[in-house]
Amino acid sequence: MRFRHALLLTLLLALLMTAFTSLGPSSSRGPEGLGLSSRVRVEVLMVGLDGREVPVEGALVVIGDRRALTSSDGTATVVVAQGRYSSYFKHPDPRLAVVLMDLVVEHDTTVRVVFELRRLGLESASFVWGGNGSSVTLEVDVPEADFAFASTPVLFGFSSDGEFLRLSSTPDDFGYFSLSLRPGSRNSISYPVNGNRELAVLLPSSYVPVQLVRITVS
Repeated sequence: MRFRHALLLTLLLALLMTAFTSLGPSSSRGPEGLGLSSRVRVEVLMVGLDGREVPVEGALVVIGDRRALTSSDGTATVVVAQGRYSSYFKHPDPRLAVVLMDLVVEHDTTVRVVFELRRLGLESASFVWGGNGSSVTLEVDVPEADFAFASTPVLFGFSSDGEFLRLSSTPDDFGYFSLSLRPGSRNSISYPVNGNRELAVLLPSSYVPVQLVRITVS
């Protein structure tokens, strides 16, 4: 009986080994081997304050646990199993806000991410003067987009004695885009004002730098 049991066990093991061998190497049993993976091609573009659209090299693309940097043509490709993923798109300029979104991958997919910078004119402005505690409340009409963020406003005007003033916490055209806005609507936003001089006249050239993000998935 023991001999018969040993013989049956040997035959069973041989059959199992034959079955596994016919399936090929184990790597082919992953999502790619089963045809459940998809390629996600991401294109990142930038529209600067001059209105020119250019590809972005070095943007970080994260989809699930896969990550890549865009090349000189602004594209990066990752391969993932089909499913829903938390995705992350980061411009190489650290001042621009990071974009987070859920991405559903059911087939080969192209994601187009466009970062756009604009100077938005002011619809209204009101000041509270108090030395170091001065602040300004502004209203701006934000264009339609998937995401929108504001940086520090750049305010031009004259003091009561006629001195030209520029009030902003950054010497550049824009600083960090740290304030989230509601796209497609009028937004009221408040900021501290740096400087010891009060504006008596606010010039229409004053603006709020805004970062818009538009995303298309196909």
